[in-house]
Amino acid sequence: MQGSTTPPQEAWPKPRAAAFDVLIVDDDVDIRETVEEILASEGFEVATARNGAEALEKLREGLPRLILLDLFMPVMDGVEFRRRQLADPALASVPTVVISAADALEHRVAAMHLTGALEKPLHLEVLMETVERFCS
Repeated sequence: MQGSTTPPQEAWPKPRAAAFDVLIVDDDVDIRETVEEILASEGFEVATARNGAEALEKLREGLPRLILLDLFMPVMDGVEFRRRQLADPALASVPTVVISAADALEHRVAAMHLTGALEKPLHLEVLMETVERFCS
């Protein structure tokens, strides 16, 4: 990706395990902040990123127990983020669940080797069940 400011993976320091519970990666500020507030109110430690490139930077600080990932974002979309995540052995094992309104979501999940998918609009009970499964 020409003009990318993301350093090569080999230059990254190794992240610390379970630095926080959930990383929310979504360019929609309303969704990102709402999900963050809901999870924080339930006692989860949450970090956020506006796109895949920012998410990779957050992962340099430490690994979450779960990544909630939107597919369609500027700068770096969810597909490219996931490709880079899987290419890095230090990041590949972090469970990643797509949150998207995209059609054919089940097909995309299989193709991207994701842990699961949540459809937008998000249903609070399903969101909490998913987060609790990985973070409790």
